[in-house]
Amino acid sequence: MSKNQAAYNKYEYWLASIASLSGRKKIFLEEMFAGAEGLYRARLEFLERIPILTEQEKAMIEIEQRRQEEELEKELTYCMQNGIRLAVWQEEAYPTRLRSIYNPPYGLFYRGKLPSEKQKAVGIVGARNCTYYGKAAAEQIGQGLAAAGIAVISGMAAGIDGAAHRGALRGKGSTFGVLGCGVDVCYPVGNRELYGRLIEMGGVISEYSPRTQPIAFHFPQRNRIISGLSDVVLVVEAKEKSGSLITADFALEQGKDVYALPGRVSDLLSQGTNRLIQQGAGIFLNIEDFLKEMHIFAKTEENSCRKQKISLENLERLVYSCLGLTPKNLEELITETGLNLGKLIETLESLRERGVVLEVYKNYYVRSDDFVS
Repeated sequence: MSKNQAAYNKYEYWLASIASLSGRKKIFLEEMFAGAEGLYRARLEFLERIPILTEQEKAMIEIEQRRQEEELEKELTYCMQNGIRLAVWQEEAYPTRLRSIYNPPYGLFYRGKLPSEKQKAVGIVGARNCTYYGKAAAEQIGQGLAAAGIAVISGMAAGIDGAAHRGALRGKGSTFGVLGCGVDVCYPVGNRELYGRLIEMGGVISEYSPRTQPIAFHFPQRNRIISGLSDVVLVVEAKEKSGSLITADFALEQGKDVYALPGRVSDLLSQGTNRLIQQGAGIFLNIEDFLKEMHIFAKTEENSCRKQKISLENLERLVYSCLGLTPKNLEELITETGLNLGKLIETLESLRERGVVLEVYKNYYVRSDDFVS
């Protein structure tokens, strides 16, 4: 953003920063007043005549009009210094996918870049407190989609969101995090490294102005942007009442297809996804079928050629065949393999050193790679 662009965007920045107004109303007001500057300078008596505004919203706009232009210029300087850009709804840079949703954000603050209009995009969402199975599945799906040239959209939250982003990065593709805070605020703090990599390989996006802290109300609202930026939404794990299902509802309202990863009926975190399937959502079984249903065939054969082949000895193959994405303990593996404890531990250690098995917590093991021969 050049200095001239920064000056031109001063009033648009001001309007985009008013958190108490919906995007739909911001767009209406900008059109009504022939630009954001017109609204910034509008007199109270004109605002009083606008029927779509509540009394609280009128009072808030009046308060926001008191912000000095010098203050706005300082905030724009802060944005330029920190690589923060703003795309407002009438600009070419604004994502076309968002224009048609019911309540599009007036503006998008972002670091990195925005999703390409030419690239298919899948939103992957799910529980923060996910199972290891869900986390591993989200990462594998994210990696497979990225390797097939599909952008992965999620919310950079702990759990499923973060796993989907990391998988996409591992697949050397583009991935975008939609935040419930300012794009200069890393939340959760534990995702600091992921936050940096998203900016490098995709972007972080928010309708909230820089320095805005995360609050509970923001997250359901940002979910409409996740679904809006996506062609398809996939729910990996979710309770019956969760933010992930809010994203699925937004997707359905926006005319998008929703898929769900099925899970065991006894698992609390599978109740939401299984319910979605019961209600007609697509069933996610594997990357290949999913890509076919999205009419994407390119790169799938190329991707399969990249799979790492690891040859296993007989005992290693026996133990490996008993493992999956759900952690198993030593007692279960002794029963299933018939090996004694010493030989089992020796074999598991060999598999772990070769990178095809993980000890997720003490004496519990899962597969980490299924590209074996």
